[in-house]
Amino acid sequence: QQPKPRHLLEGVPHRAVRDRPPVHGEVRLEHAAIGAELLDHVEQPVRRLGGALLGALALVLVYLIVPFGGQRVVLLGSDARAGEASRSDTIVVTKAGGGMLAVPRDTLVDIPGVGEDKINAAFASGGPELTVETLENLTGVRINDYVIVHFGGVEEIVDALGGITLEVDKPIRVGIDGRRVYIPAGTQTLDGTQALAYVRYRGGPTADIGRIGRQQKFLRELAHESTAPAKLPRLPATARATWRNIDTNMNPLEAARFAVRTRLSGIGDAELYPGTPQYIGGISYWVPDKEAGDKVVSETIE
Repeated sequence: QQPKPRHLLEGVPHRAVRDRPPVHGEVRLEHAAIGAELLDHVEQPVRRLGGALLGALALVLVYLIVPFGGQRVVLLGSDARAGEASRSDTIVVTKAGGGMLAVPRDTLVDIPGVGEDKINAAFASGGPELTVETLENLTGVRINDYVIVHFGGVEEIVDALGGITLEVDKPIRVGIDGRRVYIPAGTQTLDGTQALAYVRYRGGPTADIGRIGRQQKFLRELAHESTAPAKLPRLPATARATWRNIDTNMNPLEAARFAVRTRLSGIGDAELYPGTPQYIGGISYWVPDKEAGDKVVSETIE
């Protein structure tokens, strides 16, 4: 006896299957083939588009993360009030994946086309471009970009961020735009007004050198907190406040690349360009120690 077919339609002539009405739940083979062909026509462009998007995303991630060369940025803090000459009060060279090197504003250097003067005079004479050229001569390394941070906008930036947490070494009492501000020592979450007082304060025995250290600490913590997961809801407002208070030669993608690489790799050692305070002709200078300076450069931004 011949075994029964495994399926009710198995063994039925093809014409009978084709000509009879379809039973419930059955899809005609011809229709299925047509549907598969149509689906393939739709899926192929989608797959190509998805592949292109993934490829573009991969390229962006590679551009943001992979260290093609050393991206160095000089942060120039300007705190000029109305009617004052525009000079860079804070000069910090930062390398993505490296460290930070602060150069005191009174550092005695040779400014191209100007002669010997304090390094912050380069900003007044030729803007950030001349400052970058002067720094390259001092450090011997190529500096790609600059960011001018207007410290008058610190209040707006920090308030948009929702505050910034800093370790305050000693109590600070200072007047800011007619307001008295007090910041106790210890770990403090500062609002915008307190943060502005923190970066402007130059009292105490360390005076300007102490202020450089505080501004350096502030910039480092600002970069860290603004990209922290807990602060992500505030990121759009913080970014808008930041862009209103900086000038840079970087486009948004280049700035994002620097920020992402700095966030992923962190910031290493932060050092002050070595030197000694001296009075020359009745004017106070920071006279650089070139030999010690070369060593610090190699440890931070080279």
